[in-house]
Amino acid sequence: MGVGADHAAAGRVAALERVVEQYKVLLETSAAITASTDLEETLGLITSLVTERLDVAWCDLFDYEVAGDEFVVIAFYQLPELGIDSSEWMGTRYDSGNWSDLDACVRERRPSIWYRDDPELPAREHANMDAWGELSSISLPLVYRGAVIGLIDVGESRRMRRWTDDDKRVLQAIADQAAIAIANARAYARLEELAITDGLTGLGNRRCLEDRLRQDVTEALRYGQDLSLLMLDVDDFKRFNDAYGHPQGDRVLVELAQVLREGTRRDVDLAARYGGEEFAVVLPHTPPTGAGSETAWDVAERLRAAVAAHPFEGWPGRRGVTVTVSIGVAGVRAAPAARGADAEDLRAAGAHRVALAADHLLADADKALYLAKQHGKDRVCILDA
Repeated sequence: MGVGADHAAAGRVAALERVVEQYKVLLETSAAITASTDLEETLGLITSLVTERLDVAWCDLFDYEVAGDEFVVIAFYQLPELGIDSSEWMGTRYDSGNWSDLDACVRERRPSIWYRDDPELPAREHANMDAWGELSSISLPLVYRGAVIGLIDVGESRRMRRWTDDDKRVLQAIADQAAIAIANARAYARLEELAITDGLTGLGNRRCLEDRLRQDVTEALRYGQDLSLLMLDVDDFKRFNDAYGHPQGDRVLVELAQVLREGTRRDVDLAARYGGEEFAVVLPHTPPTGAGSETAWDVAERLRAAVAAHPFEGWPGRRGVTVTVSIGVAGVRAAPAARGADAEDLRAAGAHRVALAADHLLADADKALYLAKQHGKDRVCILDA
């Protein structure tokens, strides 16, 4: 065999090895998606696998938001030797109109390839590649059920990388897997959200309240933190329904839910519909009573006054009906000896201890609510455990 034949054979072997390596990446990506239920972890694995196994400088995944025609970075990985913190790019938004390579993927649903040395490269793309230090890049659409939901973008800044048909095939297969992973994770998240959301008011439902109480009681017992619970009930709600009808009664509950949202701390407190016309508010890091910082009593009084001042709708289109609520307040405080308790000690005590404390908190708040009803309604009563 001559020298030329040897080179040709070696070239074929090298090409075959590259193909094998590419399909290994595909298998590893598939395994990563199957093994993990955490979307962020899965997308991070995909971008790192593509970058390292395909020997490119970076790989990032974009979400495509149709409403704003924007691309949002949801996963990003660059080779460590490039000295760039990938986490800094998470959540970065790009206007589709400013990035023709990404825009082409969405509009034409095809790979978009750019080379820095292409004499026909548009001036704008030339400037963008120079700004980012790119020599070549390839973007492919993430398509799910006929709709583009995002993009995968791979690039090289160390040397000129010519993208082959095999590169395109493997990256498109990975893009298809990523699209399925994203769509499935979002569908699962929506189902989970529906399972803990009250369909009428949009607040948490009873299951959500009970789950949250267990979490917050665990923290209160472990770290000696203050925790309070409010139970609210609409006064004379049956009388309102009899006078104006059940649809208007539902409107009252929806507007009451909004009053609770506006009167509590976003991302800290939890307002939930406990059932019927009864609501609950969980107040972490809040003592039932006391001096200094705001207490659960203060919050309850503020909510009671806000509801009483709100002009609810009686007859359709006519506002001005006064609706009041009675509120019961209860709190749990860990004993000083339990402050800083070791997590292992708390687990040793068992979930029973947490469940019992949560049940007592609910029962005490309900007793306080009963007292508020008994003492004339439109008032706050408290049981400080």
